[in-house]
Amino acid sequence: MQDKRVRLALIGAGGMANSVHYPSLAEMDDVELVALCDLVEDKLHSTADKFGIEKRYTDYQKMLEESAPDGVYVLMPPHHLFDLVIHCLKQKLHVFIEKPPGITAEQTRQMANLAEQQGCLTMTGFNRRFIPAMRMCREKVREVGLLNQCVATFYKYHTAGPYYDGAIDVLSCDAVHAVDALRFMGGDVTKVASSIS
Repeated sequence: MQDKRVRLALIGAGGMANSVHYPSLAEMDDVELVALCDLVEDKLHSTADKFGIEKRYTDYQKMLEESAPDGVYVLMPPHHLFDLVIHCLKQKLHVFIEKPPGITAEQTRQMANLAEQQGCLTMTGFNRRFIPAMRMCREKVREVGLLNQCVATFYKYHTAGPYYDGAIDVLSCDAVHAVDALRFMGGDVTKVASSIS
């Protein structure tokens, strides 16, 4: 019988990788974690040891060439995503990234266009869409019809000081889940207006 596991290469050995994504992937019978890349060798080796990943790299291009994955998890801060994702897509690799998908709309557009041209599947970690309660709410919204006003609130405890040591801001990291929940419930945004006081 042919092995039907999806071969994934992993870029990034930080907090989200170790606490959320890689533990979930390691539990899946149809996934093989074939290689890991990180520039910080201590993190690289401790993460690879934790998840039983033999192939370890500090050069992502070499990793992709030598490990021949089906897809890549790119778990980096947003200002590092673009070049990595573009390279992966040019290699016709499927890509998962965390949100936000880019630091500008133009970056996001370029990645989406290249993915479509290359026939690659991509996903950004807007995971709240897959929570059963959210899906049930969406069905209820569809039963009711057009909504006139929606409010989304995202609660998360955080101590005082820079968010994730200054690597990312609150809106891009967490509050964006509330924005995506509104899009999931009501469809794509057609117009934006704002006021600051």
